[in-house]
Amino acid sequence: MKIERLIDLEDFEFDTLLITYNQKDTLSLCLDRISDIFAALKEDGLVGGNKVYGIRGKDFAYKGNDYIFTVTPNLVTENDSPRKIQLQYGAAMKEVMRLRGRKVLAMFAGDKVVYWAESALKGLYLADYQFNKYKSAAKTEDKEVEVGVLTTLEPGEFKLMLNRATYVSDAVKYARDLVNEPANKMTPEVLAECAKQLGEEYNMKTMILGPAEIEDLGMHAYLSVAQGSSNEPRFIVMEYNGRITDPDKLALVGKGVCFDTGGYNIKFGGGMTGMKYDMAGAAAVLGAMKAIAEAKLEVNVLAVIPACENMISGNASRPGDIVESMNGMFIEIDNTDAEGRLTLVDAITYAIRNKRATTVVDVATLTGAVIVALGDRYIGTFSNDDAIMQKVIQSSVSSGEAIW
Repeated sequence: MKIERLIDLEDFEFDTLLITYNQKDTLSLCLDRISDIFAALKEDGLVGGNKVYGIRGKDFAYKGNDYIFTVTPNLVTENDSPRKIQLQYGAAMKEVMRLRGRKVLAMFAGDKVVYWAESALKGLYLADYQFNKYKSAAKTEDKEVEVGVLTTLEPGEFKLMLNRATYVSDAVKYARDLVNEPANKMTPEVLAECAKQLGEEYNMKTMILGPAEIEDLGMHAYLSVAQGSSNEPRFIVMEYNGRITDPDKLALVGKGVCFDTGGYNIKFGGGMTGMKYDMAGAAAVLGAMKAIAEAKLEVNVLAVIPACENMISGNASRPGDIVESMNGMFIEIDNTDAEGRLTLVDAITYAIRNKRATTVVDVATLTGAVIVALGDRYIGTFSNDDAIMQKVIQSSVSSGEAIW
């Protein structure tokens, strides 16, 4: 998708009109040249309200074109969360694509536009995401959607928002691609190769360790999860140094279980479905590193990913086994489906002890108990530092990712 700021309406031949209403039910930006279209839409009750509408009609014409695609997202107010704004603009863009719109005219204006514009841009960017890698070209071939934005935002201000929205959206799409790969394609070795390629692209130092090197580090808890699979584990370490003189270093630790059968405490029924997603923490961390590098942030960030598979074989761990973690503590394995903490404890120890991380953020799909407690709307979040937790809470509000 291509998004650009327009200087004048004459610069852009559009087939789709993205209309936004504010809380007073008045147009966020009035253009006399197309006011007749607006009037007709409002008279027919097709704008305003709480629903996203898509119309492909002959009644609305502009420059002799009888087919104007019109889409109206929900109301935008200062009380709407960034997440809600992103989702409503995403829904609007999906409607545009359903109607086969290719050149979209969007209007970003109003008293609160600074508040919601960046979230709206993210919604537009992410709306066209599809994972079509294994579908025939005939089914997936599509033209790129172009979006021209008329806005009251200053050019520099709009460019800054567009850049940030692009970095984040590209990173999200990258992470989604990793997660959507089937487990027979996204093995620990392949995930490590993806990390290596990402490091080379953005000039980040990347280290990949195999079983022998992991053993030498004393990561027996991590290896106990990996030992049942014929696909060997890979320990991934990536470093981004945006401020070398700064002693602070943030470590992002991502759970990278590329498939989780549950081991001998095997998952049953539908519990096995979707277990390729158990490396979503690792994908999120790699996506974050991509966004950080693209934005050239002045921070020091370390990515640590213990990638492996939790499978069943004659070599797999059994309930009751005792293993020694990298920090010297012994762990009794009561349930082989509680494998994530075994991989992560060694990864966290490595980040602190070997890489001198001053702050650690652990991203993990340890979802069972969290879903029981909080459902699927909130992310369970825990910390031993109130100041760090406050920063995470602030980030959750700005990103629209609700946490408890």
